[in-house]
Amino acid sequence: MTSYEDNFSMDEATSVYNNTEETLAGNFIHKPGDGSGDWTMSDTWDMFVKWEDNPLMYLFATFTLMSMLIWIGFAGDNLQHHRSYGSLSFAGGATHKQLWENSFGGGGFVLMVFRVAAFCFCLWFSLTQIIQPNVDAGNKVTDYMNFHDWSFYCLTIFFGLGAFVSVRGVFGGDGERASRYIGHSGDCNLVGHWLITCYSAAFTLCLACDLCVWLEMLFNPQCVGNTYEFKMSTLLDPASRLCYFEWNYMVGFVGNLILLLVESTLGQLPFPKCYLSTPLFILGLFIALAYLMHEFLFFHWPYEQLNFYRWQCFWYVNGFNGLVFGTHFFLNWFLSMGRGDLTSEDVGDEHIPLFKGDTP
Repeated sequence: MTSYEDNFSMDEATSVYNNTEETLAGNFIHKPGDGSGDWTMSDTWDMFVKWEDNPLMYLFATFTLMSMLIWIGFAGDNLQHHRSYGSLSFAGGATHKQLWENSFGGGGFVLMVFRVAAFCFCLWFSLTQIIQPNVDAGNKVTDYMNFHDWSFYCLTIFFGLGAFVSVRGVFGGDGERASRYIGHSGDCNLVGHWLITCYSAAFTLCLACDLCVWLEMLFNPQCVGNTYEFKMSTLLDPASRLCYFEWNYMVGFVGNLILLLVESTLGQLPFPKCYLSTPLFILGLFIALAYLMHEFLFFHWPYEQLNFYRWQCFWYVNGFNGLVFGTHFFLNWFLSMGRGDLTSEDVGDEHIPLFKGDTP
């Protein structure tokens, strides 16, 4: 008697969904990937959902969806925990003046000029090298589902907010608050908190995305045709990596970190662990949008690694969330020169109530 295991093929399980959606136009859910899908109730439902033939495909899809929701839930729980105990109000022990003052003293003019110039450059690059090519390609929603582009948008938003904070601070907008801690009032929605939030999110996401690109360049270069991928001759050929050294690629994969490292040197903003939730929320939003766009708007997956019906997706989703998690904690250690977060003993009595979750 032939057992079920003898008939089951994992390769078939990982590809049946794509094959089904491309060949069976009368299925319950027909998704050609171009946004022109439709919902139809028909007798082919049993052909579309072959639970008895490919149970592992649906099992891994469920695991992947649940793991994505767990990561988002963890980010929300982490945010609520730090709000309750005043960590966000503490904001790494930063004062209003520290948000815009040069790290070497003498006011904040140099940092202000850098932030304004960086914002103008990032805005120009986003418009001309990211958004405009998407518009020329057809301006479809899926054209904007590139997570590395999202990290650059976060970088642009940070420098835009940083330029505003610097201009306001240099020209006396902070007034008597300049020497006060950000969280003195207990309000977690001040511009200082949003500046540190954008800073931590941009730095974390840019470094995580760049690490993936660097690893891809080393071990799976994409400057060759599909037939030459994953071959030893391609791996050993420097020419297979030439496309990574085009100027716009260099700006996206190296220039972003250079800008952030200069910012960290001139401004030395705190990078607290408690702001981990923001990059995880952004990543969770991207994955959730990818899933909803495929399931309800009938578009292709933005990355094949996010195809929930491939068993490998479970490892990709959790792996990249883990990479973002680890990157944030590495930056907390690296940017503080190994000291990590400040504690209530490192600052004045003004912050002690906030550590206890009390209202000042």
